[in-house]
Amino acid sequence: MQELEPTWGRTLSVWWLIFWRGFLGAALLGAVIGGIFGFVAGMLGMPIQTIGNISGILGGVIGLLWAILVVRMALRKQYSGFRIALIAR
Repeated sequence: MQELEPTWGRTLSVWWLIFWRGFLGAALLGAVIGGIFGFVAGMLGMPIQTIGNISGILGGVIGLLWAILVVRMALRKQYSGFRIALIAR
């Protein structure tokens, strides 16, 4: 296996995948799950302040889990001319 230098082009390819999938996924998941939670909590009569507090925590947890999945996607992807490999020492 040939080891390649981490050029700026390769670095930007990996960064772009992590950035756009992280941003898009977080926005979509946040909108869907936040909307569902807000609707259900509102129907149950939960105070708006409490809904806001719980939504922030819920969004943070979901964002963290999504970020881990995005990094895994980046590690498994076949990029143009290279892929990321984890090699034991």
